[in-house]
Amino acid sequence: MLKAFLSLFHKENLLEQALQDTTTMLEQTERMVHAARESLRDTDGTLPDLDIRQMDQVVNRYESEVRRKVFNHLSMGGKDEVYPSLVLISIIIDVERVGDYAKNIVELGSEHAPRLRGGPFEAELARIEGLVVGRLLGEGRAIFRSHDQAAAARLIQDAGWVNPACDRITNLLASGQAAVDLPAQTQVALALYVRYLKRINSHWLNILTSLVNPFDRIGFRRAPQ
Repeated sequence: MLKAFLSLFHKENLLEQALQDTTTMLEQTERMVHAARESLRDTDGTLPDLDIRQMDQVVNRYESEVRRKVFNHLSMGGKDEVYPSLVLISIIIDVERVGDYAKNIVELGSEHAPRLRGGPFEAELARIEGLVVGRLLGEGRAIFRSHDQAAAARLIQDAGWVNPACDRITNLLASGQAAVDLPAQTQVALALYVRYLKRINSHWLNILTSLVNPFDRIGFRRAPQ
C-alpha cells in the first residue's frame, strides 16, 4: 500500500489531485480543532477568529471533490490504482468527522460562556489535549504526507491511552459515583468535550491505520497476527 501511495507523487492524474485534496482537508481540520479548543478553554464564550462553520463547509466540499476525482479516475481506466483509491474514499470520512467535532466544540463554547475548567480532572484533561490537539493532529498530518509507516505505528501506540482516559472521565461524570466539585452545567460541558476529544482521537487513529494495515483492517489498531 505504501508503494501505491508514493507512486502517486510521480503522476499527474485525478487520483494524485484527490490525495492533495485530502492533505488540504487535514490541514484545514487541524486549524479548526486548535481554534475550537482555544475558544472553549482559553476564552470566556468568545467565538474563534476563524469561521469554523464556513471552514467545515469547505471540508465537506473537499470530501465531495475527492470522491468525484477518485470515481472519475477509476472510470477512465485507472485500474492499477484501485487500492489507494479505496483507501482515500475510506479515510476522507474520518477527516470530515474531525471537522464536525471541531464545530461541535465551538458550539459547546458558545453555550458555556465561562472558559471550561476541568476541576479535579484538569491535569488529565490537559494531558489528553496535549496528545490529541498538541501532537496527534500535526504529527499525524506530517506522517500521512510522508507515508512513514514506522512513525504511524509509533503514534498509534502512543495515543492508545487516550480513549480509556476519556471514558473514565465521562463515566465518572455521568454515573455520579464520585463527588465532583463543579457546577452541573460545567460537568455536562466537560463530559461532552471529553467525548469530542475521544472521537477526534479515534478518527485520527483510523487515518493512521491506513498506513500500517491492509484495507480490510483500516480502523483496527492492530493488523492480524
